[in-house]
Amino acid sequence: MKKDQPYVDKDNNTSRGVPMARRKMMTYFQFSLIALIFVVVFAAIYFISKAIDGKNKIDYNSAELIQYELPADDTKVAVFETNLGTFKAVLYEDQAPEYCKYFEGLAESGYYDGTHVFAVQDGVYFMGGSKTSDGTDDSDTDKTEKSPEKSKDLWPFYGALAAYGNQKSAFNTQIQAGSRVLFIGSIEFDKDTCEQLDSASDNTKLNNAFKTKGGVPNFSQQYTIFAQVYDGLEAYEDVLRAQVITPSDSSGSDKDADLRPKQDITFEKVYISTYGENKNDGFFSLNENAGTAQTANSAIDDSAEK
Repeated sequence: MKKDQPYVDKDNNTSRGVPMARRKMMTYFQFSLIALIFVVVFAAIYFISKAIDGKNKIDYNSAELIQYELPADDTKVAVFETNLGTFKAVLYEDQAPEYCKYFEGLAESGYYDGTHVFAVQDGVYFMGGSKTSDGTDDSDTDKTEKSPEKSKDLWPFYGALAAYGNQKSAFNTQIQAGSRVLFIGSIEFDKDTCEQLDSASDNTKLNNAFKTKGGVPNFSQQYTIFAQVYDGLEAYEDVLRAQVITPSDSSGSDKDADLRPKQDITFEKVYISTYGENKNDGFFSLNENAGTAQTANSAIDDSAEK
């Protein structure tokens, strides 16, 4: 036996110079230290995520409704040619510069040509820009995800476009901005919904915009909103109302739903142009004095009348 090697007395459960009980305590201490480190790291990540949420807090009362301001002729627009018709959307490069640059690059490369609408929630939203008809990734999917860009001046009104991606992590629930797009429709603005909206914000102009133009207030500041549909609203509405394989149940649950369209809806071509080449000035107006809820179709009717 080597000089410094401890002698193990199996009968007494000890090692000469290092009792077994002490060795167990050392092992326990090591595991406790690991657990403590994990708790500290978890707490740090938690508070960092809260700090991020606090940093991105939006002042609703100072919001400007730029989605209803007339664009300059050189403002970029995205043109979506689908098999159900064409609609056009103003891009907001100043408010979402990184995502707009990314989206425009994909559109100009032809990435969206032939992509699918892969989910439709009757009238409320549809989701598109997927290489597959069910929204899953394949080898051709662009999996880039940009950090969210949220603006107090962009809101999920009817016709707003939002970048759709995954949550950044379990500790940071911000939704990243990917290649898929969430096309926003509208919920029903009944009396109760309008009262809840008024209690959530003192910005009367913002509240009335939701009531008169439609939208999904629950999406507010959840996604990177980067565009607003202003032309081709009939085609846009046709996609929003497309029949799906298995609709949500009466409670709105998607548990057993299959929201893929019954008939394929595809973007035949998506390209970038300018507002000067695709004008529709009649869309860009807002009745600030309206106080009662109207249907989302009022946006279509107002645009058609002007």
